[in-house]
Amino acid sequence: MVGSSDQQLLRIDDLAHETGVPSRTIRFYNTQGLLPPPIMQGRVAHYNQEHLLVLNIIKELKEQQNLPLEVIKQLLEIRAQRGDVEMNLALKQRLLRPLTSSGQDVKLTKEELMQQTGATKEQIDELARQGLLFPVAIEESQLFTGDDVLLLQLYQRLTRLGLPPALPSLIRFQLRQLVRSELAAYEQHLFGRWRANGLPPEQQATQFEEVLTLTDTLISVLHRKLLYQV
Repeated sequence: MVGSSDQQLLRIDDLAHETGVPSRTIRFYNTQGLLPPPIMQGRVAHYNQEHLLVLNIIKELKEQQNLPLEVIKQLLEIRAQRGDVEMNLALKQRLLRPLTSSGQDVKLTKEELMQQTGATKEQIDELARQGLLFPVAIEESQLFTGDDVLLLQLYQRLTRLGLPPALPSLIRFQLRQLVRSELAAYEQHLFGRWRANGLPPEQQATQFEEVLTLTDTLISVLHRKLLYQV
C-alpha cells in the first residue's frame, strides 16, 4: 500500500485483499477494459479508490444479479459517461424487462399457476378478489401472467418470514392512492403535451416506459431510505 498526497494507492495484491477478488481475475478485468487503466509508478501498477469502487460494482453485478461480463461492461460505460444514477436506471430497466415484456407474454390457467407456485385454488381466488393478482379474461377463461407468478411467490415468501397476509393489501391500498396522483400529474404535464405536439404513439410508449423506470427507482430508493429513518 502506497501513500500519496491525494489518496492511498493499492498494489494489485492489496486490491485483491480488500475486495476478495483474486489478482489474476483483476488482471483479466484489466485486459477486458472493465477497470480504469491502473496508475503506473515506474513499472508497478497501482490502484485507487475508484478502482476499488468499480471492482466492487463488478463483483455485486456478477454475484448478486448474475449478469455476464459484457453486460457489466456496458453498465460501467454508462456510469463512466453519465454517472451512477444513469447506470442504476439502466440496470433497473434490464431487471424489469422480464416483467414488462416476457412476463406479460406468459399465460397460465389457474391450475397451471397452482402447479407452478404450490398455491391452492382458494388462495389464488382470494388474492385475485383483493386485487393482489391480475388475471386477464381471454375467451371466457381467466389467465395469469408471469407477473402473477412473481407476485404470488413474493406473497408466499413474506408469509414464511412471519409477516401478516394483510401487509400486501395495505401496500396495494397505499400504492393505489399514489397511482391516482401520478396519473393526474402525467395527464397535466405529459399526456396533453404529447398529444398537442403530435408525438407518435410508439414514441409516447417509449417515453412512458422511461418515466415508469424513473418513478419505480425513485419509489424503491425513497422506500428504503424512509424505512431506515424510522
